[in-house]
Parts: sequence; C-alpha cells; structure tokens
Amino acid sequence: MRKYLTIVLLIILMIVLLLPTVKANSTYTIQLEITDNKEKDDFDIFILLPENYITYAINHAGLDIEYAGAESLLRNDIPLIDIDKNNVQNEIYVENGVEYVQILLEPNAEDIYTFEILSDYPEKDMKFRIQNDEKDYLMHIDNFEIEDSVCEIEYNYDKDEIKQPTKIRINFETLLLIIVLIMIIIIAIISKIKSKN
Repeated sequence: MRKYLTIVLLIILMIVLLLPTVKANSTYTIQLEITDNKEKDDFDIFILLPENYITYAINHAGLDIEYAGAESLLRNDIPLIDIDKNNVQNEIYVENGVEYVQILLEPNAEDIYTFEILSDYPEKDMKFRIQNDEKDYLMHIDNFEIEDSVCEIEYNYDKDEIKQPTKIRINFETLLLIIVLIMIIIIAIISKIKSKN
C-alpha cells in the first residue's frame, strides 16, 4: 500500500510542477462578439475611453501630456493605448458629465472586436458603442468578469442585449481532488484484488 501511496504523491507532484506559470499581465483584453444579426446589417463598433482612463494611461507611462479630448490621442503616442490614429473620432461622447473619446474598432478574422485595457486601472468605465442608421446602442461593461486576462462580451444585435457567454467552470483544485480520489479508489481496488490472491 505504501508503494501505491508513493505513486499517487509523485503523480500529484508532477501535476503541480507541470502547471502553467501564471504571469502578471499588464493588460487584459475586452472581446466583443456580435450575435443574431439576422438581416446582416452594417454597423460601426466603437470603444469609448473615458477621460480618467486616458489620463491614467498618460500618467502610468510617465508622460507629460495634458488631456485634450481626442487630440490627446491624435497628437501623441501613448504606449499604453495601442490604436490606429485614423480610427480616433473627433466627436467626443459625453455622459453624466464624463467625456469619452471614441475609437472605431475593426473585427479580427473571427469577427470579434478587441481592445487592450491596463490591468491595474481600477474601473471598467469604458464602453462599447454600436451605431448605424437604425440604432445607437451603448454597452456598459462595469459588472462583467475578467477571466484569464480576457473579458468576453456578447451583444445580441436583434434584441439589444449584452451578456457574458455562459461557461462551465471547474477550478484546478476541484479537478485535482477528483483525480486523486479516482486514483485512491483504483489503488484500493488493486490492493483488495492482490490481497485475495
């Protein structure tokens, strides 16, 4: 029995050692997927960055830049805000007295819109905006979760609903416990069979 216990402990040790090391990411990715656009309408997607975020990124980079709306991004290279300056809109969006700079986003190969946000920025006060001739809808993401440095968002175009995709989640500790229990049961069965023989 001692031999089997040693084997179990060695397997647990190997699993722990083979775990991927968790890196402290300086950014996380916001991913927006548009679903249920049955009519295949054309639209533009914008990320709206609040003044506080832009000021935070400027200060975080140690730059001496005064916030001046869209001009802050158009005239300066802020290394922590990776954008195509051609996509920065001159029109500022204002909500509850807060200015937002609008940046047009392009979808990637999977038709997902992404933007990198500084991980240590304490708020999720940036927004997505979908706009065409028929709709102008703002997506607030302040209560959405970030998992593995990604904040996934789904927007149902026909219903104007925003949500996070549902996932079945099993944390590593639970998975490890299940593996260990299965191994103990197998070892107990093998021991019982050997003792009968």
